[in-house]
Amino acid sequence: MEYPKKDLQTELLSLKASLYDSNTHLPVYSACFDRLKQMAEDRFMGLVLLQISDLERLESVFGFERYEEVLKRAAFHLQDVNNREFDGDLMVSQRGVFDDQFCLFVPFSILSSPALLSLERIAKRLFKVLESDLSSKEMPGLALHMGYSILHYNPFLRFERLVHRIVEETAGLAQHQQETELVLHELELRQLLARRAITALYQPIVNLDDFSVIGYEGLARGPAETPYEWPEALFTFARQSKLNRELDHQCKIAALEGARGRPAGTKLFINTLPTTLDDPDFTSSEAGEMLGRFGLAPGDLVWELTERHAIEDYGAFQSTMKRYVDLGYNVAIDDLGTGYSSIQTITHVRPLYLKIDISLVSDIDTNLLKQELVSSLLVLAGNINAHLIAEGIETQGELDALRSLGIHIGQGYLLGRPSTLFPESAAPPAAREVSKRG
Repeated sequence: MEYPKKDLQTELLSLKASLYDSNTHLPVYSACFDRLKQMAEDRFMGLVLLQISDLERLESVFGFERYEEVLKRAAFHLQDVNNREFDGDLMVSQRGVFDDQFCLFVPFSILSSPALLSLERIAKRLFKVLESDLSSKEMPGLALHMGYSILHYNPFLRFERLVHRIVEETAGLAQHQQETELVLHELELRQLLARRAITALYQPIVNLDDFSVIGYEGLARGPAETPYEWPEALFTFARQSKLNRELDHQCKIAALEGARGRPAGTKLFINTLPTTLDDPDFTSSEAGEMLGRFGLAPGDLVWELTERHAIEDYGAFQSTMKRYVDLGYNVAIDDLGTGYSSIQTITHVRPLYLKIDISLVSDIDTNLLKQELVSSLLVLAGNINAHLIAEGIETQGELDALRSLGIHIGQGYLLGRPSTLFPESAAPPAAREVSKRG
């Protein structure tokens, strides 16, 4: 029977997609059994399994594009060290397509006696290569876990099943290492909370017409030079340890404490999880008195609701938001354009501010689609009487494009980095030069 050519091509493409990761350009190990059997030489071979943190936790924070870029870079470094130090004899593969576990098979021919000690040295070298690459602050909280073992060839057992078993075994070792590490992170996080070690920095939010500062966003920080310095890492560990509420509350208090010196008339923007809005310190009748101790009134605060976390009970959420409005608080929707249900959230909140996510602002001066999307958001903001704030402005080109589109408020490194200071104006270098010449 002759199959139609088009159907055959579709089947081949489907087969390739199931055996080959298009992001890392690596095969899955199950597509390489013939080579693996040759590597074992009817005796044994080694396997090193490297897992980059936990996909669900970090992908939800940073987005799948940034996470996949890390995986792609990791694959490059593993192949590079294989070619430079092992003459390409290792087989670099993945456990599955779009997986975050790398399987590196070590042939019998390069495992000196004792084999397990030799494999351990190779495993530690591979671990060190990836660990140094992942130690940057690009994705705080990123961690690496490892397992390694020896596969002994047995002619009475199917070789493919032996490979599957050793992959499961080493993955279990990596998982155990991860679970142990998470327990240690929970203990450390509890100690940080007990010591009230969370502080805050402040980034100016700027009127783009005259570069006066209208407010400051309080950004939580853990102890410097630790894995807990950055909020992404703090909340990643907190979610895993079920310490979200405690951490979120302490971040809010730290932002209030550090903002005593802000200029009168400016707003203080504070991030909050949708799930912690019922914090009694901010919703009870004594909330105004508590804020007064920090020189603040409810109308001085703008609560930023991130769109990166789903709101599961909109009825309870709407009731809580009514309480916030009745108390005199202002509300902003953060990360607009990246969230679960922006329109539904806006309908329930009626925010005073909408904050455009950095992903739409980055390179907007050269991207017509982003310009159209931001223009649409500007119309939406006008229709609900909200102010649109552009986050993550880093270049003069982005600033010029946003101003030409009609965006009047922004923040980003071009206008001011997070610090303990409260500048009253934040003109970028180009604007300051124009002012001098004028």
